Amino acid sequence: MIETGPRGCRLLVDSSEDIPLVWFQVAIRGGSAGDPAALEGFTYHLAELSRRGAGELDRHALDEELDGLGASLSMSADRDAARLVGLCLTRHIDRVVELAADVLARPRLDMVEHEKLVRETLMHLDEVRDDDHHLAARFFNRNCVPGHPYGRPVLGTESSLQRLEVADIRNAHARLVVPKNLVIGFAGAITPERAHALAERLVADLPEREAPPLPVVDSPPLPRGRRIVVVDKPERLQSQIFLGHLGPRYGTEEATALTPVEAVFGGTFTSRLMQEIRVKRGWSYGAGCSLYRSRAAHWFRISLAPSAETTPDALTLTWAMFEDLARDGITADELHFAQTHLGGNLAFQLATPRQRVRLAIEGELFGLPEGFARALPERIAKLTLDEVNHAAHSLLTPDDCLATVVATADSMVARLSVLHCDDLRVQPYDQE
Repeated sequence: MIETGPRGCRLLVDSSEDIPLVWFQVAIRGGSAGDPAALEGFTYHLAELSRRGAGELDRHALDEELDGLGASLSMSADRDAARLVGLCLTRHIDRVVELAADVLARPRLDMVEHEKLVRETLMHLDEVRDDDHHLAARFFNRNCVPGHPYGRPVLGTESSLQRLEVADIRNAHARLVVPKNLVIGFAGAITPERAHALAERLVADLPEREAPPLPVVDSPPLPRGRRIVVVDKPERLQSQIFLGHLGPRYGTEEATALTPVEAVFGGTFTSRLMQEIRVKRGWSYGAGCSLYRSRAAHWFRISLAPSAETTPDALTLTWAMFEDLARDGITADELHFAQTHLGGNLAFQLATPRQRVRLAIEGELFGLPEGFARALPERIAKLTLDEVNHAAHSLLTPDDCLATVVATADSMVARLSVLHCDDLRVQPYDQE
């Protein structure tokens, strides 16, 4: 399904004539993990600014033309890549690809738009501070493994945004957006031959350079002990709690073996966490866990949102359940349930051409074997109870992990001290 395409890009196509639509994605390897030192938000800014006018069209004219075509074209950035995504009727694909090619090769990177984007991102950061769930995620990422590249905020910080320079953005764009650094996928009403021709158009005007080295995503030394960070925010009646540590890299045998454990512990409505935290005690509307999917090792993270009154009890129980999971693993019946559930759930993730191409691009970015997503349900179905529980014993470390709690410190810190953690500290919610 994946091949080396025009000028060294990687190309994927999944054709279906069911609906006269074409979806495409151009993934640019790199991502916020490679943001320059003290310039958090750099890749996000580069991606967003690239979409704000290209070629002969300023931002308004580009938006207007896409609206006239009933099409969409957006740029985004995450930890491991920046992405240009388009969607249009098949009859408009040539023009939309021309516009996308301009975004890739001739973004205006205009100073006025740069200044607007900085202001808008600062407002976005205010929204993050207003949203306790996102705030908890931001502080968990920062503190889980201090100094880890995945702990750097994708959006940046107030001070880092002020240091962004358009000249640096231009230089980085010229270095990153080269054919050999791109993964291009097409899905929908398009033949492989047409997709190849459109990929040629997307890369035709890009500079002929080798792909830059991928960002190094090495983990600093892992912190030891049980740590709690209280993110101090006034007048909190509800707490947002994230609890976890660095997990295995997605795609490894270890991560695959941990997948049923994730499902049993916090991946479904009938999971242990949901039953104990929500159904039996009514402490939190939701409670679950997730193993992050990234190019390098990333977090295993538990989440819940109890009332301020029940926070110490909820965190105590969750930590105890985490201990039990790491020590005892799951049962044979739970493994059978998880394998059945995941077999059906993962099949739904491969149901449409767009989903299949998305997952194939992800696999290419992560350096996974071709067809990894398709083969995953079968790999999970073959796991034994010993393999799954060995993963739980060896990879889950409740005695070396972080709990981030968004709460009002004055009324919470003393109550959390009963957990006998090794380190409890308070950080203001508006800290950069």
